[in-house]
Amino acid sequence: MKRDDIARFLIKIGLSELEASCYFNLLKQSPQRASELSKKLSVPKATILNALYRMSDEMGIVKRSKRRNSFLFLVEDAKDIFNYLERKELQIKNSKSEIESLLPEMRSMQNFETRQPKIYYYEGAEGMKQVFEKLLEEADGVIGYGSNEDDHKYLPELYPDYYDRRVQKKIQVKAIIPALPFNIRETIKNELKHQRKTHLVPKEWNYPVQVNIYKNTAAFYSLEESFALVIKSKPIAGCLKKVFELAFEKAAEYDKKIRNENSLASL
Repeated sequence: MKRDDIARFLIKIGLSELEASCYFNLLKQSPQRASELSKKLSVPKATILNALYRMSDEMGIVKRSKRRNSFLFLVEDAKDIFNYLERKELQIKNSKSEIESLLPEMRSMQNFETRQPKIYYYEGAEGMKQVFEKLLEEADGVIGYGSNEDDHKYLPELYPDYYDRRVQKKIQVKAIIPALPFNIRETIKNELKHQRKTHLVPKEWNYPVQVNIYKNTAAFYSLEESFALVIKSKPIAGCLKKVFELAFEKAAEYDKKIRNENSLASL
């Protein structure tokens, strides 16, 4: 693994750029004093000490020993990072169990009936994935519009596993989907497996946009522009549900024709 890869990994697990630089220097040469690292990195000694103390006292990936009137810092074993991650994983697991037991009480304290709508904006693929993940946490059923072909195209890290995860949560879907080749070949074939009731509409109606409506939430994804907008409002979600039901009823006519043309009537 190259130095840049190691540095990226260290930052990924929670080290600052300075901490990663200190660790990398100690990895190549241990032990060292904070004053030595200060000169090498052109950073004040006090700032270096803060980074070293965090890595030694909080994370345990750097060791320190006292020699005369100063501390020496060293990387004793690179495997200490693995041990740190294991401890962190256990801590997260325990915290998840604790919050799970506290959630009912915390939710009972929330004012869900507030008149003020909540609007959230997310950017990039990671932002959109957050919205999809939130759906799995909150929804008990979903209605909406979108192309499964676009899901796979724009969010390959999420699909197709997302369908199975949704099914495990017993979240059923009612959707209007444009009749693109992929959707005809894959989506319709897996309707039962993916617990989805689908009405196909002409492929000319395809847009790289997806709409999901569930409970008091309306989520809009502009896949091509890579952003998502989520509105939590009972009146807005209720209105969109009614509009969708009307559209779904009309889409049934197109669906029947498209299935017949593609010999999908028995699916």
